[in-house]
Amino acid sequence: MSGPGLRDPRRSANQSERPSSGARMAMRKVLLDTAALLFEAASEDEVFEAVEEGRFPEDHWRAIEDNGLVDMLLPEEAGGAGVDFGDAMAVARTAGGFALPLPLVETMMGRWLLSGAGLRAPSGPLGLVTGAGASDVLWPDEIAAVVIAEGEGTVGWVAAGESEFKRGTNSAAEPVGRLGGLPPIPPGQSSGLGSGPSPSVLMAAARSAMIAGAMERTLDLTIEHVQGRVQFGRPLARFQAVQQMVAVMASHTAAVGVAADTAIAAVEATLSGDSGDATFAAACAKARASEASYEVTRIAHQLHGAIGYTREHDLHRFTRRLWTWRDANGDEGYWQQRVGEMAIRSGGAGLWPLLVEARRAALER
Repeated sequence: MSGPGLRDPRRSANQSERPSSGARMAMRKVLLDTAALLFEAASEDEVFEAVEEGRFPEDHWRAIEDNGLVDMLLPEEAGGAGVDFGDAMAVARTAGGFALPLPLVETMMGRWLLSGAGLRAPSGPLGLVTGAGASDVLWPDEIAAVVIAEGEGTVGWVAAGESEFKRGTNSAAEPVGRLGGLPPIPPGQSSGLGSGPSPSVLMAAARSAMIAGAMERTLDLTIEHVQGRVQFGRPLARFQAVQQMVAVMASHTAAVGVAADTAIAAVEATLSGDSGDATFAAACAKARASEASYEVTRIAHQLHGAIGYTREHDLHRFTRRLWTWRDANGDEGYWQQRVGEMAIRSGGAGLWPLLVEARRAALER
């Protein structure tokens, strides 16, 4: 069965049909303000405590669903908001900045992939397996289905109750289930993806955005701490060694943010038909984000000292998710290998154009 292809429902409108840059910025602000209010409510202490006890924040998930965030990438005729990929990824970055303990990005991307293939997604939260990294899904006992986009050019879904999980928890103490093998997809629940970025590339860009958001919040917490913590009669921020460590942390955070933005712009360019492939930019972004996760969390905990390891402090909510997201959808080793393979295939004459194309797409968006 052949679906309509990824590009058709997600392709950007013609320039004459698109809102002006000012209108788009205003719409993005409204979208992000709404997301921030919902995510802030879902990041209260009692929510994280419930999550670590294995209880799904149903009320907060329902509020996010009711406000249309899980369907925002779907075209309006499919019941969505038809927002651009970049706006949706800004929401993903905001989710990272709140350490959101819900499968928002997985559900949003899973529904989008199924819609692009002409399939109707089951209602409720979804898991998503793309073939990059381990086949882990968040909240295996709460999701309605697992979207499987691991095959060559196909996507489908299997009800969660028909999937066999090895249950456990991730570094953030969130319930996860690992698929020992991919379950067979029932007839009528799979279709061809068509053209457009692969699901693993899309999730690499999305996860990089989430990591960027969590790193930015981790940096903010660290700066706040070293400015307020007094040692030997002066704030920690006055010590040169501390300043240097914060500068290293800030440089990693900024680099990951730029890499994520570049990957997102490359995906948008591909979806609009302006560029042929976003794989290189997305691979570089996820490799850089995963690699930086170790250094950023190491410095953050070193500068916070003992208080950063306590449950009462917010730091662990972000660093533990950075450890989890480092491996999710392919760790740095996986994506560095992809980058290396692409560089080798391009040859000496093709490497520079490969590098320039990724940056050009970001500058033109």
